[in-house]
Formats: sequence, structure tokens, C-alpha cells
Amino acid sequence: MFRLGLIRLFEREPDLVTLWDIGSLDELGEMLDKSPVDVILMDLNLGPDQDALAATRKIREESEAVRVIIVSGSLDFEWAAASRAAGANGYLPKDLPVVDMMAAIRGLSSPTFGKLGFSDLLSNGPGRRLTQTSLAKVLTRREQQVLGELRRGKTNKEIAARLGVSITTINKHVQQVLKKLHVRTRAQAVVAMDAHVSGRPFMTTDQRRP
Repeated sequence: MFRLGLIRLFEREPDLVTLWDIGSLDELGEMLDKSPVDVILMDLNLGPDQDALAATRKIREESEAVRVIIVSGSLDFEWAAASRAAGANGYLPKDLPVVDMMAAIRGLSSPTFGKLGFSDLLSNGPGRRLTQTSLAKVLTRREQQVLGELRRGKTNKEIAARLGVSITTINKHVQQVLKKLHVRTRAQAVVAMDAHVSGRPFMTTDQRRP
């Protein structure tokens, strides 16, 4: 479904053309020989016996001109690091807003596009820095706990059970976290926390909810 959705989005964009769509790595080599492309969107979770990172490594070894963007169902920093090590040009979670997804794909598709940290793809342009000391000032202790659980990939239901509160309460905490960090998705909030832990700056959006 995600693949079909992307194809439909590309059909609306005059500067983005889908040359081929395959569901198996077995077809990849042959398709690259027959119809070379500028960019490959590679799903990290292709299924049994389908190693997306090995395929990415091979593609990048054979042709540095082909840019590979890994897409994943979740934002996992270990997988993002592994994707970068395999030679991928970017790592995008599937829950990115459409506008951000298309902007990232366009940016990474450009041959003149420089190195960009995978986490930076989830920031939404100009904004204020979230420094290493400001996270504790921005979020309450409970909101920091909730954000920590989001970073571990937990669902709202799992977080509620772990903290001994209702799902409704967790939903409210999550919304407050997004609002205070000036981000729109859980994935972006996790990136903000990762920046805080590592000491790297994270650029939040200037957009604020009324």
C-alpha cells in the first residue's frame, strides 16, 4: 500500500518519474541493467531472504551515481546507522508527512545535494535550536518519560501500561511533546531527543500551534 501510494504521488509531480516498481531484489539487477535510474527507494523490510542493506551496498559499489534512499516503517537509529554504513544516501520513516517526504526525496535525488545527516531529514527547515540543556526545560518529567518510551518504539498503549496511566492520558502527553518541540510527528520528536542525548543541534520548526 505504501509503495502504491508513493507511485500515485509521483504521478502528480512532473519532475519525478517512476521508471519501474518491483517487489523483489531478484529483479533488481536485471532492471538496473535494462533501465538505469537516478534514485532507488528501498524498503528496509522486504521480507524473508531479502537483505535491503546488502543490496544497497552492492548498488553503491557498482554505481556511485545511483542514489539509494532507505524507507522504513519505524525510526530506528541503529538501522539508520546501518543504512548509512551500507552506503545509503538517506533514511526516511514512512510516517513522514507527504510534504516532508517529497522534499527529502527531491533533495536526495539531486546530484549536487551534499552530505546530510539522516536525522536532519526529519527537521522541517528553519527554526530554533533545541540545545542539550533545553530539553529538560521544555518538557515536564512525565513528558520526558513518554518521549523516552517513544524512542524505544513503544505504542501509546504500551506506554500507558508501563507508566500505569490511561491511554487517554498518554495521548495528551504525546500531543504536548509534539507541541512543545514544535514538530508534527512522533518520529521527529524522537530525532529531537536523539539530538539532545548526542549533543547535536536539532532544528525545530517555527510553526507553533495556536
